[in-house]
Amino acid sequence: MQSLDLPDFDFADDPTLERFLPSFDGRWSQQTKAIQKSLGTQQLELNGSWAGTPTDWSCPVCRRYKPEIARLTPAGVALCQLDRHHDHLGDEGARILWRGQQKQTDRARQDALHSAIQVCMGLAERFHQTLVCSDCNAADGAAKSALAGVVHPEFSFAPSEIARFIRIAPNRPHEVDVEVARAVWLEVAEDVRDRLSFMEVMARRIAEGRHSREGSGYTPHHKATLLTDILSAAGHPRTTVEWLAGGVEKRSIQRDGFASSVKKPSKKSVPVPTPDDLARFTAGLHERDFWHAPAEDWRCAACDRSRFEMLRKAPKSGLWTAGAHRRRVFLVEADPDALWRRNGWYEHGLTFGDHQTVWICKDCRLIITDAKQTGQNLTDDCLSVADVRELLIAVTPHERPQYDRQAAARRARDNFEAMAAIEDYDLHRRRCLDLFYDRRRLLRSNRAADIDLWQLEAVREDHIEEGQRGRQLAWLLDQGRRFAEVNLRDRWPRDGADEG
Repeated sequence: MQSLDLPDFDFADDPTLERFLPSFDGRWSQQTKAIQKSLGTQQLELNGSWAGTPTDWSCPVCRRYKPEIARLTPAGVALCQLDRHHDHLGDEGARILWRGQQKQTDRARQDALHSAIQVCMGLAERFHQTLVCSDCNAADGAAKSALAGVVHPEFSFAPSEIARFIRIAPNRPHEVDVEVARAVWLEVAEDVRDRLSFMEVMARRIAEGRHSREGSGYTPHHKATLLTDILSAAGHPRTTVEWLAGGVEKRSIQRDGFASSVKKPSKKSVPVPTPDDLARFTAGLHERDFWHAPAEDWRCAACDRSRFEMLRKAPKSGLWTAGAHRRRVFLVEADPDALWRRNGWYEHGLTFGDHQTVWICKDCRLIITDAKQTGQNLTDDCLSVADVRELLIAVTPHERPQYDRQAAARRARDNFEAMAAIEDYDLHRRRCLDLFYDRRRLLRSNRAADIDLWQLEAVREDHIEEGQRGRQLAWLLDQGRRFAEVNLRDRWPRDGADEG
């Protein structure tokens, strides 16, 4: 049997990545390096869509190849970005279909309603989602902005229509012929109105129960399962296989341009909501939305704003927006016995033993999301709640807080030790929970002594001697019990279910 050897994508050199990934085009490719050299910069903004396509990909709209698409931003960053252009009429159709639908108390009926809406949503769309260069996607937005008040606010130009009103040149953004774009809109305006009217008809039919669709539509991912099984059988850990695509993307993308904007913020009047606006916003959210989870007088753990102060107008839709997000605050493990059992004789390094849950607002969560995009191998834990609090420059009601973007990017990259400690904590926590829940399940039909023999096979740390494995298993099970209690504490909505 031929062995299957894979490189460690976190540490493999660039030629190895290029040899193993001929259908991809990450920051490690010869073409990417040649693009940077031709543009005279080491700074690179390369996203996952660019990395996930081959080097000879060309845009279906402007027909440019990647070396012609790449360009230098005003901040001196090589922009290598592809976007998925989709029809926003589909989003509007979904809103029409869901509007006025009654929540079903029976799960099967709710699934049937959801399935019916899912199959009807695509009927509003005029084109399939299409991968295009960022300049073609931006041209769609520029044309709609220039025709604001003329085109429907949720209208999107189809790829073939964008091709009609752009002026193309290598390595620069497209110019937009607004009058040609206006003519295109006039050609399709009646079709757009007709599609949305049809959505209104379908919404009424679904509400009347005339289009219920039994089942959930779930299908197994046979190819992904096959790859997982083959690689696992070849000796590669299942967790590594499951995260293989994510590992390749992390190694392939680069986001130097994310925090490099040269635009100066404009001063605008800030819309101020009323208490009724807050009440209507809250009432309009799904009952399981996290906004309902914290106490009524909750304040963001990072910016300290109240619910009312978080509410702000979304710049694109003009609707009120706000949100609550759950974040973990990690507690350093101080018990010497626990440190030894987890780390052996390695006494140094950061180790977390527990966490507490706090709630932050949508805007502070966006700071973490933005920082995550600024470097490779960054996770959702690249910034702590305390980090966000320290990075804030100005906090104003009904506006996104101002913060130091460059400092956030630096701190996110500097938090590598904390991210590694959190990853280790999650692996330890998952292992203990698996042992705890498996034991509880097995005790229903097996003797405890037999279960001990089976579970002792999972205790194979180098620093744990044969005679100590029983005590180590008991400790891991006790940790699992503790983490199960933490799960119950953290769960929302608290419906009484548990993982076992």
